[in-house]
Amino acid sequence: MKSKLIKILGLAILFFVGLNGIKAQRGFKLEYGAMTGISNYLGDVGGGAGAARAGIADIKMQKTRWNQTGYIKYKFHPLAFARVAVDYLRIEGNDALCENPGRKYRNLSFRNDIYDIEATIHWLFYSSAKPTGIYRKANTYLGAYLFTGIGGFYHNPQALYQGSWVPLQPLRTEGQTNPYSHFGYCLPFGAGFFVSITHGRKAQRIGIEINWRYTNTDYLDDVSSASWANPTSLNSKTGAALSNRNPELKNQPEGMSGNYGWIDDGKGNNINKAPRGNPNNKDSYISFNITYGIAIKGKYTRSRGRKIRSITF
Repeated sequence: MKSKLIKILGLAILFFVGLNGIKAQRGFKLEYGAMTGISNYLGDVGGGAGAARAGIADIKMQKTRWNQTGYIKYKFHPLAFARVAVDYLRIEGNDALCENPGRKYRNLSFRNDIYDIEATIHWLFYSSAKPTGIYRKANTYLGAYLFTGIGGFYHNPQALYQGSWVPLQPLRTEGQTNPYSHFGYCLPFGAGFFVSITHGRKAQRIGIEINWRYTNTDYLDDVSSASWANPTSLNSKTGAALSNRNPELKNQPEGMSGNYGWIDDGKGNNINKAPRGNPNNKDSYISFNITYGIAIKGKYTRSRGRKIRSITF
């Protein structure tokens, strides 16, 4: 998490250095809009064919789900915006889709509906200072930006068990003394591109955006610990069943089942040293959206008897 934070701080430095280097379409201070698109995650469940990798190559596209966002944005500098956004998205993972045998026969799965709110700063690193001429009936501008910031979220991982979606956090499937929190914080980081179509004092902005959130939790998928919990220590039979789902598989390679769950040596010790998860990497989630916003140009009116101007939007 520290290395990711350093990278984001580096972006912030580049952002402030670059503020004065580009000309941009002026006057449009306030923007509000919505985004819709797809979402996915990077964590302990599912993934690619090889060993787990901390990058987009380990994302399982079959488990891509949806994302919905509303936002309001304010331009405080010709090349800088501040944005507050509210997101509702779903992520899912399933070991059964993984080509890595170790994860495939572990057989864990989950879904998680995430609600988050993010405050981000956007650097407009490219903007066409003059209309492009691609649409004759209105002035059309192009823009591209990078952004970073901070956010908070609520999440509640669930697993499908006997026909119902069961919340996993109360079950403490890894034998935790205290359940992990439903709340966390994230560091969003991303980029976007938009086309701005201007009519008078309003502009419609249509674009695309990618947003990757690094989080402070390893439990978006309910999997973190390298060790397996003793099922007798768990608080329910359902918790024990969802802690180790390998026994649900009827056909698997010989000897594979010995890598999963608690295998007692007769003295209360687990002789199975194969890991359940990887506690060294935090989970993250990503969205790719189509964006639509309406920007409003500031209207300047001179106040009577004074040499100042008031601004309305």
